[in-house]
Amino acid sequence: MTRDETINILMSIQAAYPSFKVPDKTVAVNTWYSLLRDYEYSQVSAALKKYIQTNKSSFAPSIGQIIDEISDIYSENEENEMEAWILVQKAIRNSTYHADEEFAKLPEIVQKAVSHPRQLQEWAIMENIDGRAWNVMQSNFMRTYRAEAEKEKNMRKLSPDLLNLISQKDKEKIGYEQGRTETDEKTKREKLLSPPYELGIKLYD
Repeated sequence: MTRDETINILMSIQAAYPSFKVPDKTVAVNTWYSLLRDYEYSQVSAALKKYIQTNKSSFAPSIGQIIDEISDIYSENEENEMEAWILVQKAIRNSTYHADEEFAKLPEIVQKAVSHPRQLQEWAIMENIDGRAWNVMQSNFMRTYRAEAEKEKNMRKLSPDLLNLISQKDKEKIGYEQGRTETDEKTKREKLLSPPYELGIKLYD
């Protein structure tokens, strides 16, 4: 969205909400533009239209509310939690020997909720599972799926620069954790391979 289009959005807000006033128009335009420029004008316009038509509040929308509306309108066609569980059930039926293949067929967000092909295999090889056990599995999966879906929804609201920053931080964290794990493992190996006298063990009297 361009700066001129941002001005059009703000003018539309003012037309719909006459009480919408800003102390400094230049600052307002710059702020709205900087936070919404990564969206298409058509997306922001549709979000504003939806907000005006459906929100009963007499207050003008904030930038965050506009982004929420965009997310609701243009979110990917994700399965609801029951549809996701049905997909998982189908995958389980063939996962005793083909867990990797079945896991790969699942949508990415469902994969995150399942966590690993091995989980499908463990569910598949369980014997004599009664209805109560299946209900517990279903409940746990659906709770995890809801959390993943909410996380994905929130991530879609972030601008590319923030996503890049988060991605970089995650990579640094992963690198740190891997380095710490490697150091711990190296220390363990050194202790295991150390001569007894280095461990303070007295060999002879």
